Amino acid sequence: MHRAISLRSRHSADDFPLSPIAATTLSGRPPSPRKFLPILSPVHPPLARLIKSLNPLLSHHRSAASSTRTTAHLLSAWSAQTGDDAVSDVADKFGVLLAEMANLEESYSEGIDDVKVVLKTIQDVENSIRPAKTHQTKLRDQINKASIKPEAGRKLEQLERELVRADAEVLVADAQLFNVTRERLRVAWRVQLDALQERCEKELVLVKYGREILSFLDGEIIVPGQSMRAYRGEAKTREILGMVEDELRGWSPGWGNTDELCDDEIANGDVSVATAAAAAASATASMVLTRK
Repeated sequence: MHRAISLRSRHSADDFPLSPIAATTLSGRPPSPRKFLPILSPVHPPLARLIKSLNPLLSHHRSAASSTRTTAHLLSAWSAQTGDDAVSDVADKFGVLLAEMANLEESYSEGIDDVKVVLKTIQDVENSIRPAKTHQTKLRDQINKASIKPEAGRKLEQLERELVRADAEVLVADAQLFNVTRERLRVAWRVQLDALQERCEKELVLVKYGREILSFLDGEIIVPGQSMRAYRGEAKTREILGMVEDELRGWSPGWGNTDELCDDEIANGDVSVATAAAAAASATASMVLTRK
């Protein structure tokens, strides 16, 4: 794992998407030679590229859910034609578990979609402050050009006053972006981890009861002309499915309601933004007084 302690390239951030992840994965195994990071145009801001990179991941999990559900139905349909009551019942019940796995995959994809929504709130703030920073840069360029002209005294004063206001506006915007980024990033990846934990723990439930269902398919061997013993496990496998349903329905995360946690953090983030804006406004007044 120490070989992949960071996924950052030694080159610039813009070069990063053009290179494979590293020589090894977190598990220590070499990655497939065909698996490369997507090549995205460097003209897009890094956050936009990050959000865009979630689209194929989202599509992958939705596709996996659809394929798993199809497999479940085909397994059930095939087993009904085998003429073996044990195979028919066990495969049919196992198909129900596969269909539930598909539901979990779909639910996990919704968690990824929620991550995108939260990250887009950071992107919105980034986009909203870009014009102010562009205006600030233009004013500085104009001041530099006007400062070398002796006759530009009055115009230079006006530009400097505008720059003071622009600096103050950017100061407020940077404080807002700082706070929003920290709060939303924390919320985004907690949503991701919560969705992952729910999926993993519920899949473990399916694994546990899936093994119990498979145990009803014994290794009995018959010789030609011998009749199979009557299968009597249908009621028990149905009971196991009821236990699966009860356990999945009763599942809850150990830390309480995830939605409430996220809502609280988003609210706290708004308070932090407001506090930063007030502090920046105070700094703005000081800047203007100093400039005068």
